[in-house]
Amino acid sequence: SKKSVRSRQHVNPLAKKFQQQTILSDNWPTDVFQNLSKPLFLDIGCSRGGFLIDMATQRPEDYNYLGLEIRPIVVYHAKERITRHNLDGRLDFVGCNANVDLARLLSILTTEQNKKNDDDSSTSSDSCNLQMVTIQFPDPHFKARHSKRRVVTPELVQTLAQFMPTGATVFLQSDVQSVLDEMRIQFREQPEYFEDTYESLTDYESENIIGIPTERETSVLERDLPVYRAIFTR
Repeated sequence: SKKSVRSRQHVNPLAKKFQQQTILSDNWPTDVFQNLSKPLFLDIGCSRGGFLIDMATQRPEDYNYLGLEIRPIVVYHAKERITRHNLDGRLDFVGCNANVDLARLLSILTTEQNKKNDDDSSTSSDSCNLQMVTIQFPDPHFKARHSKRRVVTPELVQTLAQFMPTGATVFLQSDVQSVLDEMRIQFREQPEYFEDTYESLTDYESENIIGIPTERETSVLERDLPVYRAIFTR
């Protein structure tokens, strides 16, 4: 029987405990990814990991899949699912605050990839081959005084730009229009790094370009409610 994971839906990412760096194993990421030369697919705010489990199951050779989630109990259960779905070596979940740990995680990944490239006598790179980033249905933090808690900040955009090669993609979606618009504006305010598919903020992507929905997306669409989407290219 399936155990239900009960966790608080909303946490305060500015709380002291979420401002500490996450603890990684000494061998991360070589202990979780079988082939570090694959492109990286990053899902920020991955919740229970259902979307990445579907991705890694249906497209096992395309990417290494990495999900970040701030709620520790949710990450614990997401990690348990990796072995159950025979996805060891292709998928990892890290419990962390993306605005605290993302640069460090991507920096370690880049270093390890370059080590592997040196062994294969390829050229090293400043980016970790981060080809696809998704931020889907993040916590809206509706109250004005909570707006600083939102996941997409100017610093997050800069960190992604630092580690994503030219031509890589960021895919954003939310069922709350104002949440999508705010994320989108953060990326649009740094046009030297990212280009929006549409010029106008009132134009949205009608389709999920990935073709594999999150659990939240399925639930929203089943109720005939709109999903707002945007795509950016590095």
